[in-house]
Amino acid sequence: MLLRPFNFHTPNSLESAVQAYGKLRDVKLQAGGTFLLNSLKTMKRKGVKTPQHIISLAHIPELRGIEDQGDCVVIKSMTNIDEIYDSPLLTGNLGVLRVAARNISSQLIRNMATLGGNLTCRYTWTEMPAVMVASRARMHFVGVDGKEEIVPAEDFFKNAAKTDKIFTHVSIKKDDGISFVYYRAKKSVHVDIPLLSLCVTTRLVKGKFSQTIVAVNNGVAFAQRDRKLEEFLNGKSPGKTLAETALEHLDAAIYDARGTDYKKYMFRVGIKHILRDLTEKHR
Repeated sequence: MLLRPFNFHTPNSLESAVQAYGKLRDVKLQAGGTFLLNSLKTMKRKGVKTPQHIISLAHIPELRGIEDQGDCVVIKSMTNIDEIYDSPLLTGNLGVLRVAARNISSQLIRNMATLGGNLTCRYTWTEMPAVMVASRARMHFVGVDGKEEIVPAEDFFKNAAKTDKIFTHVSIKKDDGISFVYYRAKKSVHVDIPLLSLCVTTRLVKGKFSQTIVAVNNGVAFAQRDRKLEEFLNGKSPGKTLAETALEHLDAAIYDARGTDYKKYMFRVGIKHILRDLTEKHR
């Protein structure tokens, strides 16, 4: 399908991208393009007005790469998913990003899709938001005034992933004392997007779970925390019966939202899976 005509801008620095973004009207940002191009096709098919300007971030070196900054690791927004999977810097608690990256679609998509696109596209089912929430990631943006804004990932998705700024990078603190488990169930054998995903991070203190975060992506709302399940898990010791007992302490509103019986069942399978994995890690 041919797209409606638009002006395509390819700035080669973050400063020039910010200037263009502030000056132009009726504009969209393009990261890897795997979401945006499909969105433009859908808009045309539905007869909706498409943007007059597209600003590509693909040629901005400041927005690429993964850096170890001592107590934290920075992943820049235009880093593609395959680069995340291959990075030797993502170890310990940061290894969950590599696990999630490995599960995203096909090799061709992973070579194009970027972290920034995955986090800011405003599709509710993408994989990385739950991982960022569970990892206590901080998202960094720059506005048209050149000023930086730092937003905890949890707050960003509480606000439905809305922003009028350019997302530049995410920073995550390194902490080898944190354990993680990630679980994903795809929609069908033919459609490799997640039906749901779960990410849990926790710390074992004196043989008991502490500082647990349960981040849930139910596919119909932005990634959110199940605080009821977190409260139940904190102070509990890993054990064989924990997975079954935990199912009695879920925030049902999260898991049942627009959920079929199959989807509700798969969430419970996923919760059992992640808690059994955590138990195995701490035997």
